[in-house]
Amino acid sequence: MNIPLNPEAKDQLLESVRNALRIIKSFSTEEPEHRVTELAIRLGLSKSAVSRIMSTLASEGLILKGNSRGYRLGPTVVSLASAFVAANEICQEAKPILRNLADDVKEMAQLAVLEGTTVIFLDSVEYKHPLRLFSHVGSRSPVHCSSSGKVLVAFHSESLVDEIIRDGLVAFTHQTITDAKIFIGELAKVREQGYAVSLEEKFEGVMAVAAPIRNKFGEVVAAVNVVGPSYRMKPTNLEGYIRHLLRAAKEISSNLIS
Repeated sequence: MNIPLNPEAKDQLLESVRNALRIIKSFSTEEPEHRVTELAIRLGLSKSAVSRIMSTLASEGLILKGNSRGYRLGPTVVSLASAFVAANEICQEAKPILRNLADDVKEMAQLAVLEGTTVIFLDSVEYKHPLRLFSHVGSRSPVHCSSSGKVLVAFHSESLVDEIIRDGLVAFTHQTITDAKIFIGELAKVREQGYAVSLEEKFEGVMAVAAPIRNKFGEVVAAVNVVGPSYRMKPTNLEGYIRHLLRAAKEISSNLIS
């Protein structure tokens, strides 16, 4: 006979699940490995709680003990990511169009979505330059210094924009937008022109242009962008990049509608 959990036990169970998810989401390409002590401090949890959760996640293959005293994501995460991509309509519809876009502009093409207040890149296609910009699938970027982020947020709710501003518009380069009024004005410009530009706003010497992808209800659900070094992607050639980009965004959106 199953004995129902009392409300307090249910709350504790839900909190444990939430903390486990927070731990998994703390891993990234920039921080692929964590130690129990640093995670406990970052997440405001006890070392014993983090250690117990880590042990449980490790038993399910979601994390692995690293070469040092740290932990890293395990192989189960790869299968979950592959399952997501295989089942995600946007990824499937965008892939061949990303390839064509990369060939057309001779730069990297990417597909991005919004998760909370962060941009996540779901796919990328490199062009065969001797010198390339490497971007990992699953990598993240702040919204305010990303062309894809600005596109995704420009057509979102004002409450999300307010949350991003409250979190702080951190400077990555001398070109990063850190003033709230300028950021809001930039989003209005994106809505008006239908695309966003990021010129050395996160990385020196890098330029990116993004356009929105819409679902059958007209909602912006993803962004497609092209990115490359600014010595190749010159602002004087911006019109050509935008033309190819808008055509790709329209094609992906049309495929989602049909």
